Amino acid sequence: MLSVDTENITGHNERFDIISVIIVNYRSWEKLADCLRSLQCVNTSNINLDIIVVDNCSNDGKFESYATAFPTTRFILNTGNYGYAHGCNTGARAGRGEYFLFINPDTIVRPGSIELLLSTIKDYPPNSILSALQITPKGRIERVERFFPKWITLTGTGKTLYRFINRSRLKREFAKEKAVVFPDWVSGSVIFMRREAYLHLKGWDERFWMYSEDIDICKRAAKMGGKIVMLQQASFIHNHGGSSRINTGISALTKSEVYISSHLYISIHKQGLSRTAIEVFLVCRAFIKNTILALLFCLVFTSKKAKVQRLLLVNLCRYYANALRVKTWISPRSICYKDNQQGKL
Repeated sequence: MLSVDTENITGHNERFDIISVIIVNYRSWEKLADCLRSLQCVNTSNINLDIIVVDNCSNDGKFESYATAFPTTRFILNTGNYGYAHGCNTGARAGRGEYFLFINPDTIVRPGSIELLLSTIKDYPPNSILSALQITPKGRIERVERFFPKWITLTGTGKTLYRFINRSRLKREFAKEKAVVFPDWVSGSVIFMRREAYLHLKGWDERFWMYSEDIDICKRAAKMGGKIVMLQQASFIHNHGGSSRINTGISALTKSEVYISSHLYISIHKQGLSRTAIEVFLVCRAFIKNTILALLFCLVFTSKKAKVQRLLLVNLCRYYANALRVKTWISPRSICYKDNQQGKL
């Protein structure tokens, strides 16, 4: 366990658990402000929050004003938008805590949730990852059961079929009355771990620019003997889409990254013929599905949805052509992409 000089931080000798709260922001300033205000609900009688905001180069002129408005929060300006994983690692390197809480700027911390995460993690193996229920502003609880990618869960239809086939078992394992449940992975919008675990895992994989980095880190934690734990008595409000719906271009880009990150995850965690077969399936599915949707949307819609779908198809065509040329599934937007082309990965 990391040794921290709590006397210098708290001003007295009483033992404090120090949690570094790491928030990666990209043009989500108003939601970020709400998130930072919600952290004031945390009981600081035995917890010291080390709050860090990493701005992924929003470049909109708001960084300084928000840094001034929240003087007890440390703001770090990244030199570029290198993705969520890179932003998390940047914040973690600056973190002083024994524990890391990674949250999105569009989350609101509900009273008692961080305290419960802290008290619960001590019951689980060192490399465990904990999360809490995420609730939409309208009060809907987001799906708790999440599965590592495999043939039957690669598509939405497959996931629905898998849940139907295993409905009795899933109902037992993810019963609402259980204090904790154990999904395969938890969303990166709320992830709590020991600093020790973060170091053992070597942090977030920066080859992921957006999406699937949470599945990847949970997969690696599970392989190293950690538990993936969802606390059903702790919760955060999650207002989706803070930075991914700014305009049609950004919306199409983020949708493209869903496909890109899936390819990267499979290339890392699958092997042999299985990996090749899944990659081919994902390419065919992407082209067939999005070509049909682009044609349909052009006939039915003349607005934003149609434009986003057209841009998505163009993005995917460019990505697959480039992947074939440079022989990597890494997103060209990832900071690791250039290194990969230089033979460093």
